[in-house]
Amino acid sequence: MRSFVRFDAVVATDRNQALMAVADALGASGGWIEDHTLFSDVMAVVRFSLPGDRLGDLGRALAAAGLVLDPPVASVAAVSGAELSGQLTLTFSRGTGDLRRAVPAFS
Repeated sequence: MRSFVRFDAVVATDRNQALMAVADALGASGGWIEDHTLFSDVMAVVRFSLPGDRLGDLGRALAAAGLVLDPPVASVAAVSGAELSGQLTLTFSRGTGDLRRAVPAFS
């Protein structure tokens, strides 16, 4: 059975910058994004996988990018040699809930 971890972070920086920081941190830690869901400009949920012994690397990379996780990565036991699945929920404190995107016309 694969271990699962869940983290939350409230982000005050730019939404796109925070999402890129998460992608970069996962890549640098040997992990990858499995799926993501964006809820306007208020929240993003990123599902990921990474080697269990690289969880500390992910935590340090996210901390270096200014993302403070709840619970802290140090409080989660790493799983040596096993693949780890996880979910990171980012809440954007500057979000308005009204992100509009231009939809091209079609016929």
